[in-house]
Amino acid sequence: MEQLYFNLSEEEFTSERKILLWILAGLFFIGSIYVVTAYPLFGRKSIPPVLALAPFGICLIITFFAILSKLKRKDLFFLVDYGKIEFRFGIFKAKRRSFQWSKISGLVMPSKQRKIKLILADNSAFVINLTMLKRNKSTSIKQHIYNLAAEKGIKITVVKFLS
Repeated sequence: MEQLYFNLSEEEFTSERKILLWILAGLFFIGSIYVVTAYPLFGRKSIPPVLALAPFGICLIITFFAILSKLKRKDLFFLVDYGKIEFRFGIFKAKRRSFQWSKISGLVMPSKQRKIKLILADNSAFVINLTMLKRNKSTSIKQHIYNLAAEKGIKITVVKFLS
């Protein structure tokens, strides 16, 4: 069976989405400035300056997501090979993990969740959480790991949910 490799670093916001986020953040910021200055400068007594908190808060949230979209995530991948399972993904503090097939004694695969529990030879366990990935990628990773484990004779337990 061939290896399965996904480069997860290339999945990021498109430039159009980044521009839309910055435009939205700017519009909410301008709206909050208008609400703050409507009473003292334009004499609109029906608009209290406290109402500027809502658009300014929305502006801060959208700006946070716009800044996150600008950050480059480097070296994020998922590799299922004939010799090992190796991956590095996550939003913050992504760690590189590698598991040799020879050190895996069993798998627990939930049918309703996008997770895989690896039971290692030293009776420890590790849960690979694939919920951050797109559904088609997580499904193909689960299927590939299942097929390789069945080919290698590793005990596979299928459950509905992982506790």
